[in-house]
This record gives sequence, C-alpha cells and structure tokens, in this order.
Amino acid sequence: MLIRDACGLALYCQHCGSIHIHDVPFFPDEQRTRLLCESCGHEKARLLRLPHGRVAVEASCVVCGTENRFVYALRRLRHIGLEKIYCTTDRFELGYIGRRRRIEELMRFNQEEFEALHPYDGKNFIEKQRILLEALNRIHDLARAGDVVCPCGSEELTADIRGSYIVLECEHCGSYCVLRAESAGDLEKLRFGVGLRAPSRA
Repeated sequence: MLIRDACGLALYCQHCGSIHIHDVPFFPDEQRTRLLCESCGHEKARLLRLPHGRVAVEASCVVCGTENRFVYALRRLRHIGLEKIYCTTDRFELGYIGRRRRIEELMRFNQEEFEALHPYDGKNFIEKQRILLEALNRIHDLARAGDVVCPCGSEELTADIRGSYIVLECEHCGSYCVLRAESAGDLEKLRFGVGLRAPSRA
C-alpha cells in the first residue's frame, strides 16, 4: 500500500530568498522537524506534529518579525489544491501549501510572468528576491546595532516593501528613507548605516 504525502510546502527563505518545496508527511517521524533552506542552510520553518491528527507550521516574517503559526488538520491537507501563506501581521507572502504539482506550476508561472515584464532581466527573478530579503536582514541588524538614525532620536521605525525598494519611516515624527534593493551594490551601501530625512512640509 502506497501512503502519499499529505501535501507540499514551499516557503521563501527569509535569509537568502530562495524557495524550495518540502513534503509534509501524513505520519511525521519526529514531533518537531526543522525545514532548512537548500541554498544557505537557514531555518525556514518548523513543522510540529500535534494531537488529533493535526500539524503546525511555524515561520517568522523578516519584514515585521512576527512569529507565525498555522495549524492544519492532516485530513484537510490532502484536499488543498493550492493556498498562499501570508504573515498574519502585515500580509507579506511567505510561501505556498498544497499539491506539489500545483505549487511547481505557480512557481513556473511567476518566473514566466517576471520574464515577460522584464525581458532583459528575467533570469534574475530569484536573485532579486534574495537581494530584497538580504537587504531587510541587514536593516534589522543595523537597527539592533543602533545604526539606523532618525533626526528625532526615536527608534520606533517601520519597514515597507514597495517593488524593489524598502521604505523606512519613523512612527514618531514621520521622517523616512527610501532604499533601493536591486543589486549587490545596493546591499553594499547598507554597510554604512541608514539615515532618515524629515518629511517635506507644505
């Protein structure tokens, strides 16, 4: 008798931006399984076996730092065609869950759409995702080290992704900074800290 996996799970690595599909087994061998990125070895998520035939997926969001927990009944997972997984706080897309074939088709479609919109840069779709997430990680490291500076002295900042840019804004005074995150050169500039500028007043 062949026991098929419950479904596939594909999550973007919040460290390097790569995405790979993992199998979610009907009968997990371990109570807790770490899902590691095949490219950089970073932990992408934890898969937990719960009582009453359920599993939980725990994954953090690099944008807002939220530790997300998604609980599924194994019986339901086998009937999911494809669902997107979003951060519960800021709706940042974390990945997909469902049938492996459907996930592979969507990943191919995303790549083809990017190539159609950017005919001279289509092959760099995954690389651009990697650079964007790496930029967010560097900004978080700078903030922890006190190297993200607001003129008002506040450390309460928000980060918002807009295309290939990251917008940092002070929640206290509205000062902001727009950071390009498209190339290795953009990442290099983040080594020297980030300074916000005061918003223009009408």
